[in-house]
Amino acid sequence: MNRIALASLGCKTNQYEIDALAEWFRRHGFTIVDDKEPAEVYVLNTCTVTAEAERKARQLLRRYRKLNSEALTVVCGCYAQRSDLREMADICIGTAGRSVLPQLILGALEQTGSRGGLEKAAFQTDVYEELGVPAVPSETRAFLKVQDGCDNRCAYCAISLARGRARSRSIKNIILEARALAARGFSEFVLTGTNLNLYGSDFHGAEGAKNTRTADLADVINAVSQVEGVRRIRLGSLESTLMTEDFVERISGIRPLCPSFHLSLQSGSDRILKAMNRRDSRASYRDAVSRLRAAFPGAGITTDLIVGFPGETKEDFEETLAFSDEIGFLRIHVFRFSRRPGTLADKMPGQVPAAIAMERSEILRAKAAELAVKAIADRMGQSFEVLVEQFDDKGRAEGYTPEYIFVKGVARRRRSDRDALGGDMPARGAIVPMKIVGSDGETAVAEVLSAENAL
Repeated sequence: MNRIALASLGCKTNQYEIDALAEWFRRHGFTIVDDKEPAEVYVLNTCTVTAEAERKARQLLRRYRKLNSEALTVVCGCYAQRSDLREMADICIGTAGRSVLPQLILGALEQTGSRGGLEKAAFQTDVYEELGVPAVPSETRAFLKVQDGCDNRCAYCAISLARGRARSRSIKNIILEARALAARGFSEFVLTGTNLNLYGSDFHGAEGAKNTRTADLADVINAVSQVEGVRRIRLGSLESTLMTEDFVERISGIRPLCPSFHLSLQSGSDRILKAMNRRDSRASYRDAVSRLRAAFPGAGITTDLIVGFPGETKEDFEETLAFSDEIGFLRIHVFRFSRRPGTLADKMPGQVPAAIAMERSEILRAKAAELAVKAIADRMGQSFEVLVEQFDDKGRAEGYTPEYIFVKGVARRRRSDRDALGGDMPARGAIVPMKIVGSDGETAVAEVLSAENAL
């Protein structure tokens, strides 16, 4: 029986795709193993967001060769789309063609001669590519891909170059997969895509009529919320421009939707946002957050921020720090600008020295930690339903509140003794009420109020 190891770098969309491939091979008799173990096949889904992500991909491909020099090595994803990796892998297909990848692998395993890379161009497509099986995760939450590609051209980003134009998945197929995963016991779903804002942008109204509304992301959220067994819905990365009054009003009544919104910002400086070709401004972002918090009191707002973008001055960076304080982000993902060949920013003047970008990233990460601690303090004494994802080495139940605060839950009657918790604890995958009673850095410490009433 063939042993196959599958790994993914980068975003939730990549993880979804590798989960779907794993399920196909599981159904066809393969044994799924960790990619640190010897295997007959290694599959790596790559990322091209930063040079570091690409370095990790090359490092993993070399490691696979050392684990088993005779193994079939397969690479796909954004880095594979933008770079020729055929010297490091037997099969290289880029960001399309995953639906036929299992057959390609089976065919290669049957070959006795040399293996060669495959032409990426042969798989380019303008329609959403279905993978044919549900993406069954190993974790307690399920990722549900609803869209691929991006029509935007942010100056720093290579993803739109690797993924191609925006393509939307049909609501019918989204619901079929949601039902299959709910039937397996998954209750929390994360809707993901390259750019969720663009869901439906490639659909056309009746007979191409202008101003005819087609399905959008709000319709997807509503449809998934009605699937039996779906208890929670989370959204992947969004742009603040989606949060119009109409959109926020339409999603505000969808009960399973978690009040957690990741609104990608990238900079708190209007000057830098313009240079990045972003569609946001400080004012539009502020308005979007205000609408969300009015509709979802206590909502958690998280974001991405880039430091060291070409031309970023000390004053621009200080605006980012001040704007972070103003918005009160619950979590910030901090990135140092990474030059991506083929993007506008790669050749921009005013490239920020690495030492300065590093210093700014450390300052911004300290600010992010400060805001995370404040978010916990603001919710001290409040109770939330937490999906238990795993247990730490002290037996504490770990998971996230609907607002996306990371929690370690302890049994109510023995919380003073964290090494001998005592009391009933919920099972992995249960949704239980917990009361925040303290903090451990950026992690909330909570009492499990009632394991018996777990859902």
